[in-house]
Amino acid sequence: MKNNIVAMTVIDEYIGKQLREKRQKRGFTLATVAAQVGLSYQQVQKYEQAKSKVSAATLYKFAKLYGVSIDKFFDGIPVSEFRFQGKDNIMQRIERKTLNILIVEDNPGDEAITRRALASFNNLNILCVHDGVQTMEVLRYKTLCSDFPRPDLIFLDIYVPRRDGLSILKELKRDNDIQDIPIVMLTNNVNSELMASAYKSGASGYICKSFDFLTFKENIIDCVRYWTRAVVLPSSLH
Repeated sequence: MKNNIVAMTVIDEYIGKQLREKRQKRGFTLATVAAQVGLSYQQVQKYEQAKSKVSAATLYKFAKLYGVSIDKFFDGIPVSEFRFQGKDNIMQRIERKTLNILIVEDNPGDEAITRRALASFNNLNILCVHDGVQTMEVLRYKTLCSDFPRPDLIFLDIYVPRRDGLSILKELKRDNDIQDIPIVMLTNNVNSELMASAYKSGASGYICKSFDFLTFKENIIDCVRYWTRAVVLPSSLH
């Protein structure tokens, strides 16, 4: 946290310097600038002296007044100053934990391919069910595989027997206890209407099963990495 504060102070000082130089270059007084951007001259002075943090909205006003792009206020700041120092406890927990994945897939061949695509990860706990009823038994009623933990991520095939994937998706997203679990739809059907319906029903993603295994593997890996590295999984907050 201390390193973050130091980095932000450096950035604020740099922006303040840019504000002052651009004002002086145009021959504006503090009072003139203040009147144009709707602030007191004391506040403008605080921004220039890095005694107050400039909001993005206010910085846009300065940029418009000085006739420059807002990017000009950041030009020259070392990239390292934008780096967040350290990791908070949530991200550390995510990197250490085992990821529980539920796959809903009725085709044994597609299940095998999906498992093979996920074999690159060594911290996955995978359960596969084969129809809509089994899905509900695992997630809502806990009558099937009751020892399987709450999933962190669900891969749901759209075409599964005894309840199609879209109806399963809609029901899960209406359940307050499990509606936050990300659900990624898997399908061989590249259909824009079906895709739109899935997203409107709460799907977190839509992956087409490519006939090229390497392409499918790359898509699955990117998806898991997104949910484990780029964002914070909802399950990490429980």
